[in-house]
Amino acid sequence: MSLTSALLNANNAAAAAGAGKKAAQVQLQAELNTDEEWAKFVQRDGLLVVDVYSEWCGPCIGMVGNLKKIKVEIGGDNLHLAVAKADTIECLKRFRNRSEPTWMFIAAGQLVNIIFGADAPRIARTIEHELKNEELAKKGERERPQRAPHELTPEEQEVVLAQEKLIAERRERERAAAAAEREERRETRARRVDQHFADVCAGLLLPHAQKYLRKVSDALEPFGVLVADKLPLLLGKIEARRLAVEEPEMGKPAAMAALTERPSLALLLKKQSDKEGDIIEICRRVLYGEGLEEEERPKKLVCDELRLDGVPGIYVPADRQQRAAVLELLFPKMIGTLVEPLPPPEAPHVAMMFGAWQRRAVLAAAAKCAARVLKHGFFADPNVAEPRLLCKTANQYEDRLEKDYCETIVLEVAVGLAEPELADPADLFPPGPPAELLALGPIHVSVDAVEGALECARFFPPGYCEPEEKPKPKIKKKKKKRQGENKEEAVDPALSTAPSTEGEASTEAEAAEAAEDEPDQDEADEDEAAVDKATSPPPMAE
Repeated sequence: MSLTSALLNANNAAAAAGAGKKAAQVQLQAELNTDEEWAKFVQRDGLLVVDVYSEWCGPCIGMVGNLKKIKVEIGGDNLHLAVAKADTIECLKRFRNRSEPTWMFIAAGQLVNIIFGADAPRIARTIEHELKNEELAKKGERERPQRAPHELTPEEQEVVLAQEKLIAERRERERAAAAAEREERRETRARRVDQHFADVCAGLLLPHAQKYLRKVSDALEPFGVLVADKLPLLLGKIEARRLAVEEPEMGKPAAMAALTERPSLALLLKKQSDKEGDIIEICRRVLYGEGLEEEERPKKLVCDELRLDGVPGIYVPADRQQRAAVLELLFPKMIGTLVEPLPPPEAPHVAMMFGAWQRRAVLAAAAKCAARVLKHGFFADPNVAEPRLLCKTANQYEDRLEKDYCETIVLEVAVGLAEPELADPADLFPPGPPAELLALGPIHVSVDAVEGALECARFFPPGYCEPEEKPKPKIKKKKKKRQGENKEEAVDPALSTAPSTEGEASTEAEAAEAAEDEPDQDEADEDEAAVDKATSPPPMAE
């Protein structure tokens, strides 16, 4: 019997099968929720058709009836149907969090075909085709594809490779943007420091090398560099990591322990005004031998003499940017008096948009990852290119008398740390937006942090977080009464107490008209209860 005739007679066949006692005992569709149930099901003979679903999405209900009809009409005992929950079956983990229906066709424990999407005619044709192939395979006239259910099909491999390539391109774009921003910040700081401290440099003697201070000063003094100041300093973990950013050798475990366990000696090196040359080049040449010819190099450099068990004894910056960073780290008060500080770096972030009617769930989820939610606001519509701000807080939005489905709430969400090199490994979080917010189904999410910075700049322009100035109440000044105004003029008592019938009549008429114009409060409450645009999802489009 052809598939067309099977579908035409499906209703009668299903009714007849359900009426019979034998058919009542046949389970037309199995439910698979564990690895054991999955392993047992895939060992069945015949063609297995499995609808794979995620818990939040559910199986494809619309296809259940058609599949059961096909089984009763043409599949018989050679066709077995099942729905499998990908969330609890390890073999199906690649299908988790997918909203698209997935259909797996399995025979003899091998994956012979797979379809994505609820294309009923295509699924029906595939079932008929694979049933014929299975009959040929049983007769030995055709070989089955050798592919385990957990292995990717060629089509899936192409999709995965394309997705990985796209993700890699976005990550590279984000890394390049972060590196460019970091370089710009370092150069800006170096320029500001150069304006006031061009002939000054910082150095650091580690705890075990402090006894060699005289050796360092004696080596530098003939070249016009003096130790202008020295300061014992115990570095914390953050300060030690900042130093390791400038000199990676300081980030090794032994060096980090030396820096954070005992005080080091911070040196302020100053070049004499009558000497020529760059102070950084002079210090590096004298202490490290940089720029010296082979015959000019001493037998043992100062930096080598001060090294102990692989831990360096002294550090001097190698360039302008390092010099500015180390001066700011070791002598913050001196630098802060003359150099304008840089604004704190921003964490990479994206914009996440939801319907305003979801605001309570969104704000509750945002509270669970409050450190990552940088800003939020309410907007008139989902327009990302030209957003129109309604208000900045939930209380302000609640106070609005009129609300609409098209209104949105937008969050600026961090997808990384501003300075990950300074953070503890435990403080790092997976890249991408928080799972708590993604589970709510956002209307829009920036494709990457680069695009997110541009979008958030439109939603939250500079000065967005500054407190709004409240208008000052006007103070009414009391007017001084002039002489003569206190004298009361004689008024006829009859005129002052006589009622104005014309005025009262007009007042009563205006009050009646106003009462007619006001809507009935009960009717207004009924309309608002019927459609609550403030907390209900938008209606489905017909």
